[in-house]
Amino acid sequence: MHALLKTTNEAPISIERTLRLAGQVNPVLGNECRRRLRYMHMQSFDWEQGGLLSPIKFIDRDSVEYSLVIAAEQDRNEERMARLTLDNALALVDPVWGGVYQYSTQGKWNVPHYRKTIATQAGHLRLYSLAYAQLKLNRYLDVTNTIQSYIKTFMTDDSDAFYAGQSDTVAGISPMRYFSLDHINRKIIGTPEVDQRILSRENGWMIEALATHYEYCGSQLSLEMAKKAALWINKYCRTQEGGYLSNKMTDTPVNLADTLAMARALLQLYRCTFNSNYLELACQSADFIDQHFRNRVCGYNSRIISDSVSSSPRQMDENIALARFTNLLSYYKPEPRFRNIAKHGLRHLCIPEIATARMEEAGILLLDHEMLSSPLTINIHGSQNHPLFNEFKNIAHRHPGWYKLIKYFPSKLVYASVEIDGFKSRTLTTTKKLVELLENY
Repeated sequence: MHALLKTTNEAPISIERTLRLAGQVNPVLGNECRRRLRYMHMQSFDWEQGGLLSPIKFIDRDSVEYSLVIAAEQDRNEERMARLTLDNALALVDPVWGGVYQYSTQGKWNVPHYRKTIATQAGHLRLYSLAYAQLKLNRYLDVTNTIQSYIKTFMTDDSDAFYAGQSDTVAGISPMRYFSLDHINRKIIGTPEVDQRILSRENGWMIEALATHYEYCGSQLSLEMAKKAALWINKYCRTQEGGYLSNKMTDTPVNLADTLAMARALLQLYRCTFNSNYLELACQSADFIDQHFRNRVCGYNSRIISDSVSSSPRQMDENIALARFTNLLSYYKPEPRFRNIAKHGLRHLCIPEIATARMEEAGILLLDHEMLSSPLTINIHGSQNHPLFNEFKNIAHRHPGWYKLIKYFPSKLVYASVEIDGFKSRTLTTTKKLVELLENY
């Protein structure tokens, strides 16, 4: 749904044309294409209400995250864009039960479609967590907490995994009227039906978002929810090779989105916990994706195809998410194959006809920005049981920006250091020094 809301002319390119175009494209975004994407990012923005210039108002998550990234480089215009979208999108928050509605209509933020999907909850939770870490606005923290509360109350199964979504209808009353009621009157009428399917993709999205909420906002409850859901999905939906079934009832991994969502979730859990098992599982899943979904020309297919089928659709959002994930993974696990996965995905996204197929695609700009730089690295040495170690860890976690590397080294002594573009700081033994150094980054 998110892809459909922003798509203008995205369509498959013929195999022959893809072969010709891919042969001309290195896994680096060309200057002309980069300028075009930047122009589209600005031209598609609604400068009055925020979000994209569209009768359907929703948060294009990559676009806002890109604005946050560029705003961190002292671009006031991009900061204005991010704030305008995030502030007006607060109209999508359910003031009674929490959570966020899927989107709004009529070119306004306050005419919502009241359905609540896990994709929307996860996307908003992750994005507002990133925004709070950077902009320090309490209203953004409040959004993250209301989403967490909604997920805990309405969308969590007895197994601790997450449901797929919730309908917007109750028999005998319009959604607009129903959602204007308070808690008591809603309960008297009834509760909209919950889609109780437990799906790997949706759980992966939510696990990553909850772990992100822990990292940037400090919610221990969110981390525990994420770990419990990951435990269930890994037990019932993960294969020995590292792929993920769509749900417990399916027999074999088929969709890239299932394995990709869980792989990203596992890397995020590793960053939060330093539990090396999460990192190893994430690496196995990345290898599974490369083995089973790799398109022979460029990019990654959405589904596993048989030898008799020559091609499969490649979805832009999936290839962006995969390339960003494996590029960062290549720093946590410095092995060339993960960087090569990112490059293979980027080679597809660099084709100008693909990159500019939508009204804007800031996700490619994000990926380009990350591929051309190394992440800020925060090294922490010591015992995880030491209070100073945990203070260092919390400072590292709260530092804004997703594209960062937090590394743990067991040691009898507790200290930290920071690496920026290959230059490593002196040893830091106090939290004050670490905060001062990061503030100047």
